[in-house]
Amino acid sequence: MAKKSLFLEKSLQRLEEILRILESGEMNLEESIKLFEEGMKLIDETQSHLQQLEKRVKILVEEGNEKYVEKDIE
Repeated sequence: MAKKSLFLEKSLQRLEEILRILESGEMNLEESIKLFEEGMKLIDETQSHLQQLEKRVKILVEEGNEKYVEKDIE
């Protein structure tokens, strides 16, 4: 799970860096577009990763006789 956490952290850090660079206005149009595309790709990858993690999150609910049932978090 540490790798997944690092993926999310590094992705968010890079997205913040891209945002700072784009907001500075110091890059030409071509460089800005490349950074924008990189950011959009990172957003897609991060959202996909989060969706996979969300599917794995389960709540164990005790149901008499020490039986447990997994239920998805909504």
